[in-house]
Amino acid sequence: MTRLTTIVVASALVGAGVARADVSASGTVDANAQTGQSQTPNSLVMPKGSLLLDGFVEMDLSKGEAFHAVSISPDLWYGVTDDLTLGLVHSTTGATGFIGGIEDSICIGQACEHVYPDVGLDARYRLARPLALDVGLYALDTNPFQLAVKLGIAGRWAWGKLSLESQLSLFIGLTNREPAPEMPPPTVPPGVNTEELLLPITVAYLVVPRVDIALQPGLVLPFTQTGSTWAIPLSLAVRFAATPRFGIGLAFSFLDLIGGGNSGADARSLTLGGTYAF
Repeated sequence: MTRLTTIVVASALVGAGVARADVSASGTVDANAQTGQSQTPNSLVMPKGSLLLDGFVEMDLSKGEAFHAVSISPDLWYGVTDDLTLGLVHSTTGATGFIGGIEDSICIGQACEHVYPDVGLDARYRLARPLALDVGLYALDTNPFQLAVKLGIAGRWAWGKLSLESQLSLFIGLTNREPAPEMPPPTVPPGVNTEELLLPITVAYLVVPRVDIALQPGLVLPFTQTGSTWAIPLSLAVRFAATPRFGIGLAFSFLDLIGGGNSGADARSLTLGGTYAF
C-alpha cells in the first residue's frame, strides 16, 4: 500500500481478494462454497457483530529483486451494524481491492525502506445491494508522511458459480503534495502525494465445491505524470474455503503488465492469503 504509483511503476478487496472468505448472516464464512454456489455473496458489508481477520504474505518476485521485500499484512474488519463495516487495514488488497502488493506493513527484507510504512482506517456503508460506499483515511507512507483520504464505491454480484466484483476508489493526497525544491517539475519524486484513481475488476468461478479461481485485471491512473505512471496490473488467484470459518488462497500478479512504466512482465509478486471469521 506504500504509495500505489511507486508500487506499480517501480516494481507493482476487502472483497474478492486472494483468500477473502466472506461471512454469512451467522458470522461464518459463506457456506455456498460447499454447496456448489459462488463463494461470493452479493455484499461487501458484514453483519452486525461479526469479526473478520484477513492476513497476507506478499513476496516481491520482480526481475532481479526476487524476495528482496516480503510483507506480512493483516487486516481486521468488524460489522458495527448490518449496514456499516469498519476496518483496520495494512494490505494493498484491503485498501484498494487489488490482489498483490509489495512493501506493505509489516515489511522485511533488504528492499524495505520501513518496517511499518503504512496503515489505514476504512469504512463501508451499504447503499443498496450489491453496492457499498467505501471511504477511508490512510497513511500511505511514513517518511515522508503521506496522508490521503479514500473515496470509493464497491459492488459484488454473484450468479451461481460465477461472481464479479468491482472496487472504484479515488485517493486524494492531503500532505506532501509538492515535490521538494531541489526536484522541480517535470521530475516527480516517489514521495509526492497526489490523486490516484484505481479500478480493480475481479471475476471468479467456482470450479469445484469450496475451490474457485479468480482473474483480476485493473487500472491504476495517477493524476501526476499520468502518461508515464498509468498501469494495468493482472492477477490470477486460487482460493479454498477450508472450513465454514477459514479460507486460504494463492495469487500471482503482474504489477505493471501494460502501462507507461514499461515494466511489462518484469514486475511481479506472489501473495499467500488467509481469512478467519470469528
